[in-house]
Amino acid sequence: MKHLIAIIVSLCLAFMPIGANAVSLIRDAEIEDTLHTYGEPIFKKAGLNNDAIHIFIVDDLAINAFVAGGANMFIHTGLILKTTDPAMLIGVMAHETGHMAGGHLAQGSEKIQNAQMGAIFSAVLGAAVAVGGSADAGMAVISGGQELAMRNFLRFTRGNESAADQAGLNYLDALGISASGMLRILEILRQDENRSYGNPDPYTRTHPLNIDRITHIRNHVMQSKIKEDALPSGYVERHARMLAKLSGFIKTPEQTLLAYPVSDNSIPAHYARAIAYYKIPDLPKSLAEMDILLKLKPNDPFFNELRGQILFENGHIDDSIKSYAKASALLPRSPLIMSDYGKVLIASESKDNLAKAVKILEKSTSIDNSNIDTWHNLAIAYGKSNNLGMFYLATAEENLLADNIPETIKNADLALKNIVGDKVAKLRANDIKIIAEKEKAENRK
Repeated sequence: MKHLIAIIVSLCLAFMPIGANAVSLIRDAEIEDTLHTYGEPIFKKAGLNNDAIHIFIVDDLAINAFVAGGANMFIHTGLILKTTDPAMLIGVMAHETGHMAGGHLAQGSEKIQNAQMGAIFSAVLGAAVAVGGSADAGMAVISGGQELAMRNFLRFTRGNESAADQAGLNYLDALGISASGMLRILEILRQDENRSYGNPDPYTRTHPLNIDRITHIRNHVMQSKIKEDALPSGYVERHARMLAKLSGFIKTPEQTLLAYPVSDNSIPAHYARAIAYYKIPDLPKSLAEMDILLKLKPNDPFFNELRGQILFENGHIDDSIKSYAKASALLPRSPLIMSDYGKVLIASESKDNLAKAVKILEKSTSIDNSNIDTWHNLAIAYGKSNNLGMFYLATAEENLLADNIPETIKNADLALKNIVGDKVAKLRANDIKIIAEKEKAENRK
C-alpha cells in the first residue's frame, strides 16, 4: 500500500509527470549547498523549518521536480541543466515549496485512501505506460469507471497546482525576486509537453494546462515592479558553476569540451574542463585546470574537494588527504566532504589516519545519518580498528538504509552481543532491531 501511494504522489505532485516510481540520486556537496542556498529563504517565507527539509538531486535528464514523503524535494538533473539562470530554478523551488506549505501531500494521501485503489492503480499504470512512449496503450488502460476515479482525483491535484503557483509567486515577491524565471521554465515545459504528449484530455493529466498557468504568471510578471535580473549576490556565479559541474560529470568529455572550449577562460569553463579531462582520463590536464581554479580561489572548499577526488581516484592518496583536509576545514559542517575525507584517510593504511577517520565519519553521521556510503566507510574504519561492536552497529545502520531487513536484524543482534560499556550504542542497536522487525512484520502482511 505504501509503495503504491508513493507512486501516485510522485505522479500528482511533480512539476511535470514522472514515469517511474524509483529514482537514482546524486550526492554532491556543492550542488546541494547551492540548492539549499536558493531554497532556504523561500522555506523561511513559507513558514517551514529549514532543518526539516531535504533536497535530493535525481539522476534523470527529464525536466522534472516534485515533493514527496513530507518535506522532501526532488529536483532532476534534466531540469537543472535546462535552466539558464538561477531565477528559473528558484521559480520551480518556490512552486514546490507551495505544495509543502499547503499540506498537499497529506491531503493527497487522504484522497488516495478514500478512492477505489483498483481504479487508481489502473490509472497510474496507464499514466506510466503513456509517459514511457505508448500513449495509445496508456489511454486503453485508463478507461471506463477507472478513468472517472482518476478524473476525480486529478481535479483535486489541479487545484493544488494553482495554489502552489500562487504561493510560489507570493514567496518570490516577498524576497524581491522576479517571477520571470518561473514564467520562462513553464514556457519550456509547455514546449516539451507539446512535443511529448500532443494535446491529451486535460482531465487525465496530473497538472492543469500549462497555458493557463503561463497566462496567470505572465500577468503577474507584467504587473510586478521587481526587476527581472534582481537576484542575491553570488547566485549567478553559483548557478554557472553548478551547470558546469553537472555537465562535466553527466555528459561525455567530448560534449563538455565542445560546450566549454579552451578559449573560454571563465571559472565555470575551467571547472567543466577539469572534470572532462579527469574522465578521459588525462590527469595532467585535469590538474592543470584545477591549479588555475585554486590560484584564483585558493580557499574555495569545493575546488579543494574536487582536486582531492581527482587525486584519490588516480592513486595519489597523500596529496588527496591534503586537499580533503583543507576542504573540510573550509566547510567544517559538510557531511559529504567529511564522508569522502574519511574514506581517503582509511585508504592511507595509517593507524593515526584510521583513528582520525573514525572521528570524522562519526561527526558526518551525526550531521546526516542518511548517507549509506558514510555508514559503509565507518563500518570499515571500525573493523580495521578491531571495534567489532561498532562495526556491526554501523553495518546495521547501512543495511537499514538499504532496506535489507534480514541483514539489519542480524547485524543489530551481533552489535548487541559485542558492544561493551557503551549504553547509547546498545540502545541504538536495540532501536534498529525493533524498527527492522516491525518492517519485517509489515512486509509479511
